[in-house]
Amino acid sequence: METETLPSRSLRKSELKPLLVRQMKLEQPDFRFFTFATGVFHFQRRRDFGDYDLREMLHLVYSFNDRVMQASVSSRLNPVHTLNPIYNNGLINPHIDLIALKAGTDSVPASGMTYQCDGSVDGTRDMVSAVVADFKNSGIRYLDRRWDELQSNPLITAGIEIIKSWDHDRTMLGNELQAQLKKAKFRIDRIRQPLLVDLKVRLESVPGQSHEAKQGIPRLAFDLIELYCSRRIAAY
Repeated sequence: METETLPSRSLRKSELKPLLVRQMKLEQPDFRFFTFATGVFHFQRRRDFGDYDLREMLHLVYSFNDRVMQASVSSRLNPVHTLNPIYNNGLINPHIDLIALKAGTDSVPASGMTYQCDGSVDGTRDMVSAVVADFKNSGIRYLDRRWDELQSNPLITAGIEIIKSWDHDRTMLGNELQAQLKKAKFRIDRIRQPLLVDLKVRLESVPGQSHEAKQGIPRLAFDLIELYCSRRIAAY
């Protein structure tokens, strides 16, 4: 006589964090639980990059009402953006959706790009296992590529050397940059701040750059100035 298998009960909210921490500890022990903030679980690995501290993170958002989880991966030099939820395909602070990475693209995720479950203990555990497996297979590979590019990209190397030579008032520069960004209606390519314009010109003079690489220079120049200004702020 076969024994009927009863469905597992619904997962309690207090059980989600231990489940996530346990699965990450088992599969990706280098990524430790960092914090839970504004509904997001953050797991972090840190690497030394010269004078900077690179933060590589897995961000997880779960809706108990919809029974779906969204996962994203970031690799950030600027500590100010450690918990920033905005997606970014720039060179030094990228933040990309995990399902998009699995699909082979770094575009902003479309609606419906989530992991789903039935809300039960077993179903949620299976969903978390799938997320961590995708992170292992696609997310880690992406972070390792970004790490290699961070060390070898001539635009990044040139930009870091340029801002190292600066001696500006970081607070005033940061405030001016943000004011200019609002004035440009958050279009980085329209900002006419003199130091940013000069930095873009200097980066454009780096030889051997493809057309695609040059298109990313405005974003890189902006991020580099933000990075320079953020050194006045205590890191996490």
